[in-house]
Amino acid sequence: MKKIVPFLVCSLLVLSLFAGCIGQGTDTKTVTEDTRTIVDMAGRTVTIPKNIERVAIFGGPIGQVPYILGVEDKLCAVSKGHKTSALLAAMDPRITTLPAPRTVNGVINIEELLASNPQFVLAGDIDGEIVTKNTNIPVVQFFATSDGNFAQTKREVTFVGEIFERPEKAKKFCDYLDNTLKFLDERLADLPEEERLVVFNGFDSNHLVTYGTGSYMEERIEAAGCLNAASDVSTAGKKEGIHAGLDQVSMEQLIAWNPDIVVIDFGTPEDLYNDPKWAKVSAIQNKKVYRLPSAVFIWNRPSAESAVLHPLWLATIAHPDRFQDVNIRTEIKKFYREIFEYELSEEQVDKILAGEYATAVGGLSGGYSGGQQQGGQKDGNKSK
Repeated sequence: MKKIVPFLVCSLLVLSLFAGCIGQGTDTKTVTEDTRTIVDMAGRTVTIPKNIERVAIFGGPIGQVPYILGVEDKLCAVSKGHKTSALLAAMDPRITTLPAPRTVNGVINIEELLASNPQFVLAGDIDGEIVTKNTNIPVVQFFATSDGNFAQTKREVTFVGEIFERPEKAKKFCDYLDNTLKFLDERLADLPEEERLVVFNGFDSNHLVTYGTGSYMEERIEAAGCLNAASDVSTAGKKEGIHAGLDQVSMEQLIAWNPDIVVIDFGTPEDLYNDPKWAKVSAIQNKKVYRLPSAVFIWNRPSAESAVLHPLWLATIAHPDRFQDVNIRTEIKKFYREIFEYELSEEQVDKILAGEYATAVGGLSGGYSGGQQQGGQKDGNKSK
């Protein structure tokens, strides 16, 4: 009898351990059924929940994509630039209540991120590496290298659409962009080379920071039937204290280029008209200096919104005779209505075209040398 008791005890222990293993296997199966595996834009395999409820999104231009897809209610943490965007606040007042643990690229408050409790983080490579190093939160990278051109913009929107299972919304944007570029191409197909005006993008407070050859800005300029003044300047790679794809040129170089049009993102055209250093430039003499528009994000960054609207805006300025039937105000409102499902007020359109949404809290141009983000005032209503 004494020998039977130990045997029974051992048998019960084995059965208990076996039952425990079955239980663990069942739990693992449940977790697996509730998740899915994706390959992000950096080629990394990442496991994310099937039921997405809480996502942190880090980056500047990419922040508008959830609004294009209609999934902004799933955001639990954003970048500071998203939270201080006046137009986003008008479109989605909830964003003003969200934590913003990411200020600029590579600067993240990890404690604030953890407190927001995201299921995963959607970020670029630098921000993503910081999150991976300091937390166990899954990171989905939205690009391997940021070219910012039309093709990559469509890939990014399509990719985020796949994550949130909104492919039809992503396709609607991509079709809108394709149709806009096709329209521009058809209107400008027979444009003589001598009528392609030279455009200089003079960013930052000194108006001498610009995009060079091969940049997404040059692609937009050419789509608008113009030529990039800085086409001989290489702005590839990263430079200390300045956004990738940008560089600063000298006043002497600018005068030598003698652009027909100058686009600025800081101050007013009158500032340049009254500055004797700029007096010899053709754009100054012909009063062809324009303030860059800004809406959800400023139009000199590679956002989905500016990919559509910026070349159209520039084309109507450079070739008004070929676009007499195009009202840029109407086109801006149409884009917002169809893509963001938001009805802009006339006052909001005024602010967009005047660049006021970038200047209300100091402007985005500081982002080139100091990381300043955008902001502004609230107004408008979400369309149903």
